[in-house]
Amino acid sequence: MYIRVISFGTNWWAMHSRHTNDPLCFHRKAAYFNAAALMSGRRLHHGAIFPGQVRFNAKSGFDPEFPLRAIGKTFHCSAPHQFAGKMHLLFERRAGEMKPDAYLVTLKSADHGAIQFSKSGWKSAGVRPISVSLRGERYEAMLLFGPGDWVESNLGVWQVDQAECSIRLGEGALQ
Repeated sequence: MYIRVISFGTNWWAMHSRHTNDPLCFHRKAAYFNAAALMSGRRLHHGAIFPGQVRFNAKSGFDPEFPLRAIGKTFHCSAPHQFAGKMHLLFERRAGEMKPDAYLVTLKSADHGAIQFSKSGWKSAGVRPISVSLRGERYEAMLLFGPGDWVESNLGVWQVDQAECSIRLGEGALQ
């Protein structure tokens, strides 16, 4: 499966290999993770209603010093799967200019309006939640969109603009 990154979640962390006698254990064999979370001042809050994460291994072509360089890039990924009650998505390696099968998008309440996650029909059938954090009316939702998929908020219907590699309000959106 090929996934193009449009945006990431707020929460980043890393794990290194257990062999700390290896001088490169913090770089060569490290894994980098990303998930949705909410900032409140300088505190990070995890109010996961859909717990999950994306993972980049050291061989994936992801540079943790410059995560924004991965925006707009396509990666070969394993299909998302449930493990230990969480959704997991592994980014295996860069895929060059391959046509993506899906798009990793993070929506935020401040930018994309209110989403009623408890209401059926808030998303098209093809949208797969990877990680969603909710606190009161605020949310951050990391979602996997297929071509033509959508999410509805109080502002309208959000869809992936494949040409611009961005998320936009669809045709006939509420104003």
